[in-house]
Amino acid sequence: MHDSTFRSTCLAMLILFGGLTACGTTDGAEATQASLVADTANACQVSYDCASGAVIQCSSGSGVCNSGNDAGGWVECDGARTSCPAACTCGTTRFTATRTGRGSGCGVAASSARSSILAAMALQCPSGSCNAVETLGECIPLGPNRTDGFRMTVSDTYSCKEPVGCI
Repeated sequence: MHDSTFRSTCLAMLILFGGLTACGTTDGAEATQASLVADTANACQVSYDCASGAVIQCSSGSGVCNSGNDAGGWVECDGARTSCPAACTCGTTRFTATRTGRGSGCGVAASSARSSILAAMALQCPSGSCNAVETLGECIPLGPNRTDGFRMTVSDTYSCKEPVGCI
């Protein structure tokens, strides 16, 4: 291995493992390489493809990595376990949000109302909403001439994705 390549590898390993002793500046490149191999031989990484479509993973410098499919799936590195998030279902409780928007035209007024509704839905449903049904109100001029703008009311009836934290 060329000296510059070895030093680059050594620097990368130093950053990865945060150790100073693995990258000595002695002329014994073989001895230093062996300690690097020993350090990398103990490292591990594990990932798990969850039923919800999420991928969970972890890694360990000490080489203690496990995974399993019980309880929906999990990975564990150095005793720290991460479980798969639950898959979302659409709840049966229905909510309704109604907002009024204003704008230079009916489309802009409706877009303004929709933005407010989306914010209200996000507050009500931390994991997202589903089965939304939108109802558009009448577009009404704000003043006697069309340059004053328009007002439009929009309603959405929706359910929340469950459980909270699902994917």
